[in-house]
Amino acid sequence: MIEAIKNNSNTSKKALFVLHEGIGSTIFNSQVLEHRNGMKEFGIEFDILAYDTLSKTWKLSNDNLEKLKKNNSKVEVFLKKAMNIYYPFSSIYNLFLLINFLLKNKKKYSFIQARADYTAFLCIIAKPFHNLPVYWDCRGDAVSELKDSLSRKSSIVNFIGNLYLVNFDRFVVYINCKKSDGAIFVSKALFNLFSSRLKTKNYQIIPCPVSEKKFFFDSELRSKMRSELGITNDKVVYLYSGSMIAYQSLQEQYKQYELLLENTDNIILIATSDPDVAKAFFENLISERLIITSVSFEEMNAYYNLADFAFLMREKKQLNFVASPTKFGEYCLTGLPVIMNDTVDQAFSISKQLGNYVSHLDLAAKPFSDNQRMKISDESKQFYSRKILSVKYVTLYNL
Repeated sequence: MIEAIKNNSNTSKKALFVLHEGIGSTIFNSQVLEHRNGMKEFGIEFDILAYDTLSKTWKLSNDNLEKLKKNNSKVEVFLKKAMNIYYPFSSIYNLFLLINFLLKNKKKYSFIQARADYTAFLCIIAKPFHNLPVYWDCRGDAVSELKDSLSRKSSIVNFIGNLYLVNFDRFVVYINCKKSDGAIFVSKALFNLFSSRLKTKNYQIIPCPVSEKKFFFDSELRSKMRSELGITNDKVVYLYSGSMIAYQSLQEQYKQYELLLENTDNIILIATSDPDVAKAFFENLISERLIITSVSFEEMNAYYNLADFAFLMREKKQLNFVASPTKFGEYCLTGLPVIMNDTVDQAFSISKQLGNYVSHLDLAAKPFSDNQRMKISDESKQFYSRKILSVKYVTLYNL
């Protein structure tokens, strides 16, 4: 089927991928750039328009853009500064920026893929100026995410935020449901949130895809990495990969790390983009057996291979229930057993089917053999392989 679709893509189509997240170090590579590269095989050439709305990440976005240009010189990426989406009247300003770009470039593109709710909303509102199909790339429950973030703020900020920002986000979702030409939802649970309000019948449920060319299990790579880091075969490595954001259930992980470190054969490896925050949070646990480091996207597969278990712990909240964590797909393609709770519906369900589920209450579980990991790696492709899931994107685009 994949080859048939490729053969039907005789002429190249130009499309625009728009986001308001800047150019980050991990998600941009795994979900934006990899999507662009994957679609090229089907005759769809994406340009990327990335708006950075935060002053604190502007330098990082520019640094990452420079790295990207060195390694991917043929990728057309436009990085622009925009206003923080929660500032008063910022949407009007950001809409003006988007319209200005599209008026100059709309003739180049066949359609727009808008990542996340806010971007889709602006692209839809701007449609009279560009008249291009807009595909809403829905990544999560933005209203629940905002309410969760506000709950950690002062009572005044929480009150004002719920009065204005939450209602604005609800309006954004309303417009997206009514006016999108097509939609992508990362999980069935997320789709179920919007299905009764979604006007278009052109939608796909697509978990966060993972490139099997970059994430896989290799026993030789495993031995090589453990040798380089001085980790002997009798040691059990527990890996956490991700940010230090509160919803990652860090307090629960702290308790688990304490118990695991009681066994001198256990090593905990924390690979995070926030190493300073992690070092402060785990200050009393840091030792030669609790390692905190920052790992590039390109190096991540090697670290997954050397590990014996991975963690996926989330708080019991709506925003987590409907999620599709990219890391879980990467864990699966590298054959890792995953220590987790049942708070992420998609991950919990798939892990049960694959057999790599390990209860967060079972810290005495034994590592998988190389053969077991290869089996998990192969079987997980049906759920997370970018090559396989690409067919769903092409079907959505109706090209």
